[in-house]
Amino acid sequence: MKKILVVIAAVLALVGVGSASAQSRNSYFMEGSYFRNDLNPALAPTRGYLALPGLSGVGVNASNNIFSIDNFLYQRNGELVTALHGSVTADEFLGNLPNVGKMAVDAKVNVLGLGFWSKKMYWTLGVNANVSADMALSTDVFKALKTLGNGRYDLGNTSLEANAYLDAYLGTSFRVHRNVNIGLKAKFLMGVATLDAKFDNLYAEVNPDAVSALVDGTLNANGILFDSSVVEPGKELPFAEMVKYNDVSYMLNNAKNFGFAFDIGTEVRLFNDHLKISAAPTDFGFITWKADNLISAAVDGNFGFNGINLATQDMEFEQDFEFVATRPTAEDKYNTQLNFSVNAGIEYNFLRNHFALGLLSQTKFCNTMTCSELTASLNLR
Repeated sequence: MKKILVVIAAVLALVGVGSASAQSRNSYFMEGSYFRNDLNPALAPTRGYLALPGLSGVGVNASNNIFSIDNFLYQRNGELVTALHGSVTADEFLGNLPNVGKMAVDAKVNVLGLGFWSKKMYWTLGVNANVSADMALSTDVFKALKTLGNGRYDLGNTSLEANAYLDAYLGTSFRVHRNVNIGLKAKFLMGVATLDAKFDNLYAEVNPDAVSALVDGTLNANGILFDSSVVEPGKELPFAEMVKYNDVSYMLNNAKNFGFAFDIGTEVRLFNDHLKISAAPTDFGFITWKADNLISAAVDGNFGFNGINLATQDMEFEQDFEFVATRPTAEDKYNTQLNFSVNAGIEYNFLRNHFALGLLSQTKFCNTMTCSELTASLNLR
């Protein structure tokens, strides 16, 4: 499990590094950018493109209801201090936080892509690698950081849902009227891995004599990395023995979780193309995960630390942790939905199209939250 988390962290770190050159929502109004086609398939760039592995675009979007300037930065005596500063009381800091924090991250790497004009139609095809993750977390974790004192910290109702998948897409954009464009993009999906972890009870208790913690939850994992054939019903088994992250042939043989998604968009141009109105739902689809590689398990454990024995210099702790998986059946297959978005934009061009004012609304529907953003843009062409 620890090795998997390290691999995921490394991938996300690399994605974060690449995001400096990633698509931004401002590209929605840039006529020469091919990234705009990802946000609305009706918006065709002015020229074709070729995207190659390692040289193509990376896009990262992150949303949350916890981290904001107002929650973590405060003015004190003309200085800007963090929420952990002694002048900010625990009640003041924690009072600004929700009871349950929610976060959603989506990352997309354009592995291979091609866009070109054919007569009056614009075509795109290629392959993307995608990772999405949604987390719900009790904000008691921030209470622990702020108070650093004795007490009980309840992290219950914590959950994590993550998906990694590839999509092969084919799209087109064309005019149905002199002032109206329509765009369609079909995506064939191949699931790489999915993880769904929920913890009904998860807490830590700190007192002067000891520290104790309890965890009680469920975990479902599926994908090309996992091997459920080693599961013996009702028998405890280390999670690491169910993962084959270094067996390439095994992973290729288990690439059999597929799905489908689509984007559909439109653009309407008015007043001699000075005013443009557009809208598109994107990534509307699902992946079906077969039961062949499903690992479904109950997680139950407790941990206690009683300090250090001064006579022997040994740390005194006790732990009792169980990870009991069940053998899946063919009926245990299930679907996961993609995090889909609805994008809507309005743009006004003036001074012979050299300047453009744009306003883009994006609403993303995730498993743990729905978030909306509004982006204003001024473009000079």
